[in-house]
Amino acid sequence: MSVDQERAVPLGATAYWTASVRAMEYARPDRLISDPWASALAGDVGAAWIVGRSADRVAPIVLRTRYFDDFLQRIVTEHGLRQVVLLASGLDTRAYRLAWPEATCIYELDQQAVLEHKATVLARANAQPTCDHRIIAADLVGDWLGALAASGFDGRAPAVWLLEGFLFYLPGALLERVVGQVAAAAAPGCWLGFDVINSATLAHPYTQEWLAMQLAAGAPWIGTLDDPVGFLAARGWRASLTQAGQKDANHGRWSLPVFPTTMPGVPHNWFVTAVKDL
Repeated sequence: MSVDQERAVPLGATAYWTASVRAMEYARPDRLISDPWASALAGDVGAAWIVGRSADRVAPIVLRTRYFDDFLQRIVTEHGLRQVVLLASGLDTRAYRLAWPEATCIYELDQQAVLEHKATVLARANAQPTCDHRIIAADLVGDWLGALAASGFDGRAPAVWLLEGFLFYLPGALLERVVGQVAAAAAPGCWLGFDVINSATLAHPYTQEWLAMQLAAGAPWIGTLDDPVGFLAARGWRASLTQAGQKDANHGRWSLPVFPTTMPGVPHNWFVTAVKDL
């Protein structure tokens, strides 16, 4: 595997960090995410990472998780989609912690080691999925679409796809390739959600402390997309943007200034949702 490919594979440690955020959130009486397995999933790696981080510090991750929880459940409920694809799912437990309509099938793809850890922890806790749950070990630099099809996914039927919390770890060319692969492979009527940063995020003084932390931890943010709406429109999708702190991604937890969603020259960590035209 090339150096770029090695950097392109979502770093397994970051999944433990995100689980530790869900564990912190679960301990709150006003929690926005209910994940009773998050602490065990986070383990020592996640527990060490979360030490000293305030709730405000990790609010973007909490709000992102809740936003896409709500997005997925809204789409399957209002549009009747019964296939859900979680690409690079990490230690996510949506197949267990959310209620899904009957006949919903969730396909989770990630690295073998991450999936094995999650399966072990959840089995030990006697956790049971609330849907048909299929786990697929695959790398983004390999034939992950083939692996998805081999697991029973029906590419001719509408599905909702989620690419959460990893695109900023990918080199720009691979980021565009992965999103482009989903955009091309998805059937008409499919929905897509992902989060992505713009290039100003990598250079703005406002974000340098966070970027330095990521770099020191061996998980630098490197992948950006400056016009996700245009990128998807060119591929037959209608997209919209929001971000943490906006009315639909706030929940009273955002204490920082909120830039207008499309304001140029400032950092954006967009939550993108889109539908592929029929």
